[in-house]
Amino acid sequence: MTCTAEWFVVLPGNSSAAQRATARFQAIDSGVQILARREGRPWIIGRSARTLVAVHAAGGSAALLGTHEGGEQELADALSPGDPIGTVVALMRGAGSYHAVLATGSGTWVCGDVAGMRPVFWARVDGAVVFGDHARLLAEAAGTVRVDPSHLAMHLLGPVPPLALTESGSSPYEGVRAVPPGSVGYVEGSQAVAVRRWWTAPDDERALPEAAPVLRDALRRAVAVRTRGEPLVGCELSGGADSTALSALAYEEVGGERLANFTRAPADPANDDTDWARLAAASQPGASHDIFEVGAVPPQFAGMDAPFVLDAPSPSAASPLRSAFWWRHAAGTGVRTLLSGKGGDELTLTALPYLSYTRRRDRHTARQHMKGWAALWGSSVRQVRLQAVAPMPYAAWLAGCLTRKDESFGWEAGPHVPPWLTASARTVLADAVSTAADAAEPLHDRPHQHTAMAAIRALARWNRLQADAAAPFGIRIGYPYADQQVIEAALSTRAEARTSPYQNKPLLTAAMRGIVPATYLARRTKGGYSADTTAAAAAMRQTFARLLDADCRLASYGLIDPDRLRAALTSWDRADERTDLLLHLTVMCEIWARTADNHPLPTLDSPVEARC
Repeated sequence: MTCTAEWFVVLPGNSSAAQRATARFQAIDSGVQILARREGRPWIIGRSARTLVAVHAAGGSAALLGTHEGGEQELADALSPGDPIGTVVALMRGAGSYHAVLATGSGTWVCGDVAGMRPVFWARVDGAVVFGDHARLLAEAAGTVRVDPSHLAMHLLGPVPPLALTESGSSPYEGVRAVPPGSVGYVEGSQAVAVRRWWTAPDDERALPEAAPVLRDALRRAVAVRTRGEPLVGCELSGGADSTALSALAYEEVGGERLANFTRAPADPANDDTDWARLAAASQPGASHDIFEVGAVPPQFAGMDAPFVLDAPSPSAASPLRSAFWWRHAAGTGVRTLLSGKGGDELTLTALPYLSYTRRRDRHTARQHMKGWAALWGSSVRQVRLQAVAPMPYAAWLAGCLTRKDESFGWEAGPHVPPWLTASARTVLADAVSTAADAAEPLHDRPHQHTAMAAIRALARWNRLQADAAAPFGIRIGYPYADQQVIEAALSTRAEARTSPYQNKPLLTAAMRGIVPATYLARRTKGGYSADTTAAAAAMRQTFARLLDADCRLASYGLIDPDRLRAALTSWDRADERTDLLLHLTVMCEIWARTADNHPLPTLDSPVEARC
């Protein structure tokens, strides 16, 4: 079974179908609970350590699952008879990260968040539609746990697959479909499941003086909803701007004695993050601060012969000993909620075409930013200006994204195709891209807004799997930068105020004035962690080669050419940065494919205890 400490499914309205579905899930997890009833019958079942909030009124029933601030009155106020989309929008306005479920007289509506931290899947179980938040559980209940090779193929693209592919509705398992973030899946009567988008990325029109307090309030609420009532709160304090902001806000919310900061020292001696983490923690009297020097924490990839069993391919599965050490230590201190700053970089990411829109508002600022980027990157203003030109229409970019050779800016990063992909895998991907391009629409007509949202969702896919892996250790990881209110606060801000060649994260810096120490806000450096991965991977090259040998699952699916992959593996030490990334993604997908198929991994250095 997957690493799933918490899960839920929404039962079909027909009572006999609901009974059959319940029996299926009870056979998978004997600890299944009735989380909510409707009209006297089980409505939502699963496992949850948190109390589900639900209301029933003449207009229907509504429920929230996850971390939220909504009470029964807020849910009742949101119910709008005859307007399910309006009800969904109202239900999702609160702080936190959660799912919303709505049942009307005619059907069922289920949605997650806008980033993808709260995914929604559906499958037919004994002929009835069942919605849930974990794809493998639905596949097990449907009795068809088969990996979908075409979906797996897209995860071999680097650095991430095109958004239109990941949000096409497919899932890692045949027979299980996905609802894209920011959309709601619904079924009325016995009709087919339909999907409607209920959220769009905002325009970036808010100036910095107005935007900073809006982001501050959104982050403050995001931290408060996760920490309220917790006896001890943990924070992954890397020393970077994003984690430092969360630590300061948590300190403001819970006080020193209820805050524990945790820092992993980086392998790169030029990375000064740990010094800045010490500075931040020193400004929090009463809060604890544990620093783990290099070598104290297991390296990346340690114990990868017994990975976490997760819903989809994820970097988290490949370093189980490292993650387990971290989460066990946090749990041992009494922490149950652990705040993570992951997602902050993506939130402030602003692709260069933002300058085209800045120029329309403020020609002087646009000109200064071009000069600044040119100086920072050691290039000419003309080169920056060329990169800042708005790209071709989204559908056209998507249609040619797998074959385009130039490195000019597109709507998203990459995608890069591994040279060891088979011809049939390339055909599958080309067909998927062609189908997606026919109806593709960007998340915003301003490319830099779409690019930011695409990056947020790409990271959220991995973060939610990391949260799944941490849950069995008693740790609930919170990612405030993925909350809808925080995303909207940041993306509503003018791009030239979110990013700058002259200052690190000007929007976050302005939002944190008076909360984060002024000395820290003056920081101009930014730590990097590539040295950690490079050192760990160098020691594992032979292990990776054994993993990707003739018994390779990816080869059995017809996705990779073993001979071409073997050639790449033998020259890994001399690989360029792109090939190195693609090899790591291939390892990640192979590990997941073996766990998904219950196919044993080769025994490596030492056995690792089961974790789920």
